[in-house]
Amino acid sequence: MESLESLDSLRHLIQNHPMIDNHAHNILTQEAATDYDTYPLESIVSEAHGRALKNAVSTLPLLRATNQLSELYGTPCKEWSDVLTAHSQWVQKDYQGLIRRSLEGTESLLLDDLLTDDDVEPYTWHDSFTNSATKRIVRIEAVAASLLLELMSEERKPEETVWGQFRQRFLSALESAMEDPAVVGFKSVICYRTGLDVDPYSADEDGLTGSLHRILDSGTRRSGYRIDDKPLNDWLVQQTLKLITFRKRAGIVKPLQFHTGLGDNDISLLKSNPAYLQPLIAQYPDADIVLLHSSYPYTREAGYLASVYPNVYLDLGEVFPMVSREAQESILRQSLEITPTNRLLWSTDGHFHPETFWLANKQFRQTLENVFVDYVKQGDFTVYQAKTMIADILFHNSNRLYKLALEPNYPAGTTENSLSTRDEVSVSTPDLLNNFLKSSPDLEYVWMQWVDYTATVRVRIFPLKEFTRILQKEKRIGICSAVEYMLQDDTILPEGSATGQYYLEPDLTSLYRNGSIVAPAAPSATVMTFWKSEDGKPVEGDPRSVLRNIVDALDKRHGINVLCGFEIEVVFLKPQKDEQPGKTTSYHPVTTNHSWSQMTVETRRMVPILEEITRTLKAMDIQLEQIHAESANGQFEFVLPPAAPVAAVDTLYAARQVVATIADRHGLRATLHPRPFANGAGSASHTHISINPPTHEDSFLAGILENFSSVAAFSLSQDSSYDRVRSGIWSGSEWIAWGFQNREAPVRKISPGHWEFKSMDGLANPYLAVAAILAAGSLGLENRVPLAVKDCPVDASSLTDAERSGLGISKKIPKSLQESIESLEENEPLRTMLGTDFVKKYITVKKAESARLSAMEPEARRLWVLERY
Repeated sequence: MESLESLDSLRHLIQNHPMIDNHAHNILTQEAATDYDTYPLESIVSEAHGRALKNAVSTLPLLRATNQLSELYGTPCKEWSDVLTAHSQWVQKDYQGLIRRSLEGTESLLLDDLLTDDDVEPYTWHDSFTNSATKRIVRIEAVAASLLLELMSEERKPEETVWGQFRQRFLSALESAMEDPAVVGFKSVICYRTGLDVDPYSADEDGLTGSLHRILDSGTRRSGYRIDDKPLNDWLVQQTLKLITFRKRAGIVKPLQFHTGLGDNDISLLKSNPAYLQPLIAQYPDADIVLLHSSYPYTREAGYLASVYPNVYLDLGEVFPMVSREAQESILRQSLEITPTNRLLWSTDGHFHPETFWLANKQFRQTLENVFVDYVKQGDFTVYQAKTMIADILFHNSNRLYKLALEPNYPAGTTENSLSTRDEVSVSTPDLLNNFLKSSPDLEYVWMQWVDYTATVRVRIFPLKEFTRILQKEKRIGICSAVEYMLQDDTILPEGSATGQYYLEPDLTSLYRNGSIVAPAAPSATVMTFWKSEDGKPVEGDPRSVLRNIVDALDKRHGINVLCGFEIEVVFLKPQKDEQPGKTTSYHPVTTNHSWSQMTVETRRMVPILEEITRTLKAMDIQLEQIHAESANGQFEFVLPPAAPVAAVDTLYAARQVVATIADRHGLRATLHPRPFANGAGSASHTHISINPPTHEDSFLAGILENFSSVAAFSLSQDSSYDRVRSGIWSGSEWIAWGFQNREAPVRKISPGHWEFKSMDGLANPYLAVAAILAAGSLGLENRVPLAVKDCPVDASSLTDAERSGLGISKKIPKSLQESIESLEENEPLRTMLGTDFVKKYITVKKAESARLSAMEPEARRLWVLERY
């Protein structure tokens, strides 16, 4: 059971977290706001029109609104007439004040501003009432009607047909909207016109010409033209989805919203069921589609579509305040039945009167509180999970979908930490441990791990009872702050100090069961940790925090989500001990008849070990994507699935430990040494990075290439790493370049926004290396760096100087750690982005480590690295 304090923090977040209104309409001018004949105030709680609207005064939604509006107006409202009076007084005395109060807590409005051209304020006018600029949603039927009116008012050349001109102008208008930064999406009201049973395939030109002429025959230049003939209506939707799909591949993402469900008597209730859209959704899988208005009364159908199609989102708007409180709670619960919460969006469908926004926001927050607090009390969600879902629904999902790149502005009197879920880790959510224990009731120990600057994995082991005390903050686990100046053999550099400590804070999102192979003595689990200061704040140099901060910055500043995936390359060796005094163990590849992606007789002998590794990882919920033999003798590659960067690195370490442990169990050594033998290919830790959306992928890539030499101080972090910086051994060659599917370029482009970074190996701390890569890309984005280096289709070392110059290739990859560190020391922007003090400490450690290893004989150094990594 969650504590009362935890539930209070959940309620606080629900009532105060900023929101993005992903679908609304313009507000009336002050002059029109009291024209109740044209814009009846009853419309704030009903879709009915005319005489039917008069019945709204006897509905539960209107009675509830009457009572609640007393709070907005600051005056008692017992009857609907009191509401009309208070509204008129506010409009006359302080209309802008009424609007400001109604939009309080709204970060941004996404307006369908083509509802009417009369009596409403332009979309930019609304900016003064929200924290961020208003954006537009373009209604395609309104665009079509406007173009027809324009076209029929002009003279045409004899060879020009109405259909030909209309088709050209409509497609041009869509293209213009795509290029307009103020436009973030499109909308169709085909539900009102011909229903949602949209044909996914275009009709022939003759059929569309006839459809257009039927529309022209039913209207006039004076009355206008209503787009309500099925072939043409379907065609408008099809063309919009085709363009959305095409432009998304180029990195421009603008969804299509569909009015579904709830509407006035102009709608076909049966054909407003979003289930009719299923063939269309399947036909355009790359086009993001938003089902508006909770699809009420077809919420479950919409939720089903959003659960089985990754391009479908469900908007929760309009039913607030159009239906009763019980109905609102039922709709929200239905939407949560199977709909992924990262596919739920909030909107008010606010229009004309500012009260529509205020009532919708108030009632939605009340409904969120009632439903989510109940779920938490019942044990369905933890407070942390509930907070994450609510923040996503109110803000982050729309921010990501529409690529708004906004940061939430928290209300006065609150702080980001009190409302944000980003910094809440599982130390405050012991239920995550309880859920884990349901599948591992025999758990006895938990290993708390961290990774230092030398990429050494360090661990503390706790009995479960003591670990639980750590989670409950009954005790803290300190590690000496000198960990930032520690070498592999525990030597503390002079810059370090035995005074002071950091505290390990477990991140339960990284918790996994070790299994009997990794830890055979007793059932145990491993969890990664963050470093926290004495006052509980993140330590700047904590590797996991460094990476998390860069990932968060990309999301906040640029609206970019990052995925990361790794390839583990290892060489399996047979140790051979020499019993003579003074002699060391020698290592030989487990296979010698060996080649890339081939299963020789020797290679097949390794299959049982490879399968044991796969089964062990699967039991830890790590699903390998593939295994294959690599080029060097005894070398194999394990491909891990993509994940968010911090989670991906957590998985990488878990998988490496399994590989090493199972190899040892069979009397073998699995080494990550970049080049354990001079003849043959080396081992890397190829890193796949993808950004979404890939809108400015060229600048991101340009930033990586521009800062490549500095990044190498993290990704090629020991002198042994540079034994791989050669051409002709499939390591990425020697020149800073990129190429589409070019495996002899240090950066291989795979698809839009997706690259493989080849200049990284198993000696690096991957939290820091990935952070450096992303920081370099972020610098490219912030400075809009043009991509001066062209696509290189071959090994750049095979080109002449003139040929390389023609491709913009001018710099070599550093040939030593010293060169990389010197580049990093001179790169103030990258050091600042990563953390100046942290980078200074990291460089100090790397210089000392390099000096220590350089003093060894080459063979001793090779064995030293081979046995530790």
